[in-house]
Amino acid sequence: MTLRALLRDLTPPLLLRAARRVDRGRSLRFDGDYASWEDARKGSGGYDSAEISRRVFEAEIKVKRGDAADARDGVCFDKVQFSLPVMAALARATAMRTGSVRVLDFGGALGGLYRQFKAFMPAAGVAWTVVEQPHYVELGREHFQNQDLRFAASLDEALRGGPADVALLSSVLQYLPEPHELLKRIALSAAPHVVIDRTPCSGLARDVLTVQTVPPAIYPASYPCWIFSRRRLEAAFNATYNLVSAFADGTGEWQSSACAFELAGFILDRRR
Repeated sequence: MTLRALLRDLTPPLLLRAARRVDRGRSLRFDGDYASWEDARKGSGGYDSAEISRRVFEAEIKVKRGDAADARDGVCFDKVQFSLPVMAALARATAMRTGSVRVLDFGGALGGLYRQFKAFMPAAGVAWTVVEQPHYVELGREHFQNQDLRFAASLDEALRGGPADVALLSSVLQYLPEPHELLKRIALSAAPHVVIDRTPCSGLARDVLTVQTVPPAIYPASYPCWIFSRRRLEAAFNATYNLVSAFADGTGEWQSSACAFELAGFILDRRR
C-alpha cells in the first residue's frame, strides 16, 4: 500500500472533503459580486480564445485518433467521463420518439457530448447540432462534422431544419452576458425536453455575477461567470415545462467570495 493510500484510509471522510475543497479553491476561483457584465469583464484578465480553442481542438483530435478515451475543456482522459444524468435524459427522450432524436447542444464546443452519447447508445438515431462561436463552428465543420453531427453559429441557423426534440445546455448558461434571454427563447420554443447540466446554482434569491479564474494547467484565463439563483432558474421554465428531475454533479459544494453553490442540473418536459 502506498503512503497516499494509507493516509486516505486513515483520514475521516469529512476531512477529505474539506481538503478537496481547499485544493480546488487554489486552482479554480470565483471572485467578486459584480453589478453588471461589463464590470465583471473589466475585472477579469480576459482570455485568448484562439489558445482555448486550440487546446480543445487538440484534445478532441486525440480522441478521434484513439490516443485518448475522452476529453473535456481541453483535458484528455483515459476513460469516458459520462454525465450519467444527461445520458439518461437523452436516452429517455430517444425512447419517447418514433425516429431519430434531434438535439440542439448549446455551447457544445466540438461535439464532445455527441461523442459520449454515441458511445452510451451506439444504436440510437440522432441528429445533433452544436450551437457555438464561429471559430468552433469552422473547426467542427472541417474536422468533426458527419451525417449525424452538424455545427451552427446561431440558434436561428440551427432551427432552420425544424424544431429540436431536446435543448441541451451543459456548462454554458453561466458564460452568457444575458442567459435569461436564451432561457426565454428556449421556454417559448417547441422543444419537448430541456436538459441543463453543470450550471452553478445557489440558494440565494438573486443571481450573483463573479469572475472565474481557470487553473493555468488547463489554460490561463479569467472571465465573467454567473452563479444562478436556483429558484429563479427553475422559475424561468415554470410556465411551460414540468421539472422531471434535479441533480448535481459529484464535485460537491463550491465556494465563491459571495456564496456557496453547486454545479446543478435539471431535466424538464414541456407541458402538454
